[in-house]
Amino acid sequence: MSPDGRAFVELNRNELSFPPPEHVVEAARKGLERLNRYATANEVDELKKALAAYCGAAESSLLVTSGVEILLGQLIQFFARRGQIAIIDPTFFIITRVAESLRTRLTKLRLTRPSLELPMEPLMDIAKDAALVVIDNPNNPTGKLLLDRKATAKLCERSGGAVLVDESYYEFAGSSVIDMVKDHDNLIVARTMSKAFALAGLKVGYMVAGDDVLKGLSSLEVALRPTTPSACAALAALSDTGYVKKNVSKVSQERERVAKKASEMGVEVFPSSTNFLLMRTNQLNAAIKLRERGVLVFDPSRQFSSRYIRVSIGTREENDAFLSALKELLAME
Repeated sequence: MSPDGRAFVELNRNELSFPPPEHVVEAARKGLERLNRYATANEVDELKKALAAYCGAAESSLLVTSGVEILLGQLIQFFARRGQIAIIDPTFFIITRVAESLRTRLTKLRLTRPSLELPMEPLMDIAKDAALVVIDNPNNPTGKLLLDRKATAKLCERSGGAVLVDESYYEFAGSSVIDMVKDHDNLIVARTMSKAFALAGLKVGYMVAGDDVLKGLSSLEVALRPTTPSACAALAALSDTGYVKKNVSKVSQERERVAKKASEMGVEVFPSSTNFLLMRTNQLNAAIKLRERGVLVFDPSRQFSSRYIRVSIGTREENDAFLSALKELLAME
């Protein structure tokens, strides 16, 4: 509860504020009727088939997991046994935490300031000796697209190991390199259904990769499977993705509105291709002060100064509550 006794406005975890449609909820309910059973190989294969059709990849190149976080963690651990891991700074905090926890050589490549661009030549030099290069595209917490297709192809060619591209926000960005996996056997693309599909509570992730990576993780395939309700709901979601496009449209419109309003208040708002915005305010400990006003945003002060916040785009009402709290915050002396 917030200090005034009301429920917090939660805009800190990049979830979608809109629930999935009824046919997806009903599929999850049917899965709950078999809660005592693991998802069957047939159910997972059906989901894999639907995902392959959705992303235009071969079924044999897919691995479906119980969330993209566990998938990213397993991939980093797998390649850490082979040598150096290279990550972007800043990046998705799970990537950083897992990479830092391993007893292996870790290289962090800082995005250039103030434009937050990915320095390509230094990246190419690092990639030559890295077992794995990890890039979230779009980047979290900046919301910026860091790689295009040309840069991805060049990076794959120059890399001495594998290149992992996290496309968790693909549906919002509309830009992908997933079809390039078939031409670059060292390219891995990971995605999630937690964002635009509105299935964060069920945690379904997947990756498209070459044979070497798939064989390396084959012993974990059963352990990494999504739950029965998750598999059922994900399959239903993929049967009619029209709601996903509507979600993306609503979020994109609200994102631009929130960005415009915050900019008019004097806040520096960074361009975003996701369902969140990175902002720089005039206040230290900005995320803490917003919490005191009943609004939860992500605090990126480990990566930037405490003047920065990352705010998820919610419903219009949630966004208005954030803007009201932000206005109060900026007025503080």
